[in-house]
Amino acid sequence: MHPSVIHRSLRRAAVALLATGAALGGCQSAQESQKDWFEGGPMQPASAETLQLTVRVLAAKGQTAQAGFLLNRMLVDHPDHLGTYTEGAEVLLIEGRVDDAIDWLSRGLERMPGQPLLLNDRGVCHLLSADLESAARDFDAAHAADPRDADFVSNVALARALQGQDEEALRLWNMVVSPGEAASNLRVAAAARRKFASATAPGGVVIRR
Repeated sequence: MHPSVIHRSLRRAAVALLATGAALGGCQSAQESQKDWFEGGPMQPASAETLQLTVRVLAAKGQTAQAGFLLNRMLVDHPDHLGTYTEGAEVLLIEGRVDDAIDWLSRGLERMPGQPLLLNDRGVCHLLSADLESAARDFDAAHAADPRDADFVSNVALARALQGQDEEALRLWNMVVSPGEAASNLRVAAAARRKFASATAPGGVVIRR
């Protein structure tokens, strides 16, 4: 993953990743970080939100080993915190560990079955592995859980476009973006179809990032 795209949320990255790679969520301001860190005194245990923010800052600096140490702590101390899994997957993607990111998100789904953001993020990771069938399944599940979320609708549209269902893809995209952007998204998806077709063809090799 190129460091220039580390501040885009995974939930909105599906179309963009076809051209630029998956990307990560934005950071809080330094002022917000300091307020959260020191509130209640330095002897207070770090909250899940503080640990998540610290992981994000470390990852943005390229300090993924340190970020991974804190993520393991989050997994022990805050196993039911959504950010434990979303942030962990993003750090793993920075290191190019797509399969590990999928496993990490699957671990979160074991604790929070049907959680739409985890399903959506795992779908994006499946796209990075050129596993269109699994990506479409996760995008559909995320959309079913929260059908009003525009990002989930857009990612289902992308899956349909990659599957060659152009009319359905445009119908879905036109629900959440302008007609011009919908047409642009379809062109990007059409150009990427060969990658997914070669990855799933008999005897084909799955393309890894």
